[in-house]
Amino acid sequence: MNRRRVEAVATAVANLGYDGIVAFDQTEPEYDTLETLFETFDDPILVELLVVSATTEDYQLNGDAQLFWNELERVALAHGSLDSKGDVQEILDTFMTADVNARLNQTKRDRLERLFGNGFDDWFIANAETAKPVEVWEQLADCLQNDKGMKTVVLSMKVYDIARLIRLGHYLDFPSDLPIPCDLQVKRISRTSGITYSDETDRVLDAWAAVMDEVSDRLGRPVSVLRVDSIVWQAGQIVGKHEPDQVAAREALEGHFETVGIEPDSASELARELTTEM
Repeated sequence: MNRRRVEAVATAVANLGYDGIVAFDQTEPEYDTLETLFETFDDPILVELLVVSATTEDYQLNGDAQLFWNELERVALAHGSLDSKGDVQEILDTFMTADVNARLNQTKRDRLERLFGNGFDDWFIANAETAKPVEVWEQLADCLQNDKGMKTVVLSMKVYDIARLIRLGHYLDFPSDLPIPCDLQVKRISRTSGITYSDETDRVLDAWAAVMDEVSDRLGRPVSVLRVDSIVWQAGQIVGKHEPDQVAAREALEGHFETVGIEPDSASELARELTTEM
């Protein structure tokens, strides 16, 4: 881990401000659906149960993530009520008939059956308001009989975190050593930013945890490593299209960041720090 580069990247992220970091999540495909569901239905815990459970099936889509979330919203609104765990299960059952979920459909249905058969719905309804975020994570993984680091489990917690941001106005306080997926995009930006030159998953995740710990300290509020999935993943896709052309990558990053809603100076600083070692 290159501590000097960790400090520089953390400074650039912190200089976005809390609202700037939130802006990246607001561009994610699930954000608008979450807002609509909270506005439509009275019980926020059931909304959170619905979206967390649905996200466990966000893989091998017959389409894209935007279609996945648009379809979940459509099905929920057509169902018309969200007053019980029975409504959650009925919405998900109908959702599973959508074309976007056609691939590996029986596998997805089996996962939902396992999730609810092992009591996640009852546990979540009874405990979500008081449980620590990591306890929700552990319960979800246990009821799915999956590892905590499985991508759909992590994505479910990211969606849960964004849901609480929308409802309460702040992110949840997850610990820094979360087992987030360490995919190509995360490793790419780890390298081009210079925070670590290792491709080993543990070293990459340690470096990003150090960045986000520093960001949290500077902002005086929790900003978990789950944000890496929004900011860094989006950046990684763009850099991957332009490597090894540093100038083109920076220009494309700046343009994307400004589209997200970041001020030009902050967008330029972040683009520079994420490509310093490119």
